Amino acid sequence: MSARKWVPTVLRARQAQEDLVAQRVALARRDAGLALSQLGEHTARLANMVTASSRTALEFQAEVARQQAAAATVAAAANRLMFAEARLATGVGELTEAARARRSVEKLSERDEQDRLSTATSAAQREQDEVSISRHNAERRAAG
Repeated sequence: MSARKWVPTVLRARQAQEDLVAQRVALARRDAGLALSQLGEHTARLANMVTASSRTALEFQAEVARQQAAAATVAAAANRLMFAEARLATGVGELTEAARARRSVEKLSERDEQDRLSTATSAAQREQDEVSISRHNAERRAAG
């Protein structure tokens, strides 16, 4: 099978692969943004918790438990952000690799197209030369 037949198919496949990875990167960016905003919200909520002077030991324990739960939520949000950023970094690397693979096939396609045009131009030039030689020979025979 010549390159002219399979290169466009491979190019479409590489473009589809790159588009799929780009969608995953967009989702990873969105998730990282959401994780960052949630971390900010939870951190602000924890910072706004005031240690009230509790009247009873039970109220004090409830207050401490509430603050611990808020701190755990902040830690979980920070962990989620870390994983979201790692997924984003991985996705960006995959997107770069997919774009590189697509560009390689594009270059192959461009080279194939240049070869095809060069071959067609050479054939047209040879045909034109043959016509010119035939005319010239016909004119010489007619003249002499």
